[in-house]
Parts: sequence; C-alpha cells; structure tokens
Amino acid sequence: MPSFPPELTNWLQSGFMGAGLAIVWTEVRAQGKRIDELRADMKEGFAQASADLQASEERQRQDVAELKADNRTLGEKLDRLVEALLTARQP
Repeated sequence: MPSFPPELTNWLQSGFMGAGLAIVWTEVRAQGKRIDELRADMKEGFAQASADLQASEERQRQDVAELKADNRTLGEKLDRLVEALLTARQP
C-alpha cells in the first residue's frame, strides 16, 4: 500500500481542517442571518399587535362614550317621564 509523503499528509489535513472550519463558519453565519430575520419578524409582529391593541382601545373608548351619552339621554327622558307622572297625579 503506497503511503503519502508527510508534507502532503500535513497539507491535506490542514486543507480538510480549513474546509471544515469554512463549513462551520458558513453555517454559523447562516444561522445568525436566520436569527436576525426572526428578530425582524418578531419586531414587525409586536408592532402590528401594538397597533391593533391601540386601535381596539380607541374603539372601546368611543363605544363607552356613546354608551354614556345614550345613558344620559335615557336618564333625561326618564326624568321627564317621572315629572309628567307626578304632575298628572297631583290634584
């Protein structure tokens, strides 16, 4: 079985190590890019959720204001009705 010269063996070993490190480095960078993309997606999602929440709170404030106005109107009508009933019963 032929043996390789030691210089060639050392050169091949360092080449394999370099290639292995390059592959690992490439994977690490790719993983970092994926993490950055996920972070960007999360920020976008949180921003959208925050905007949705603010819009929902604003709609709820408007609904409550409308309900208060309706209650005020009904209270005024009730007051007029009670006054009319009281004046109608007086001799």
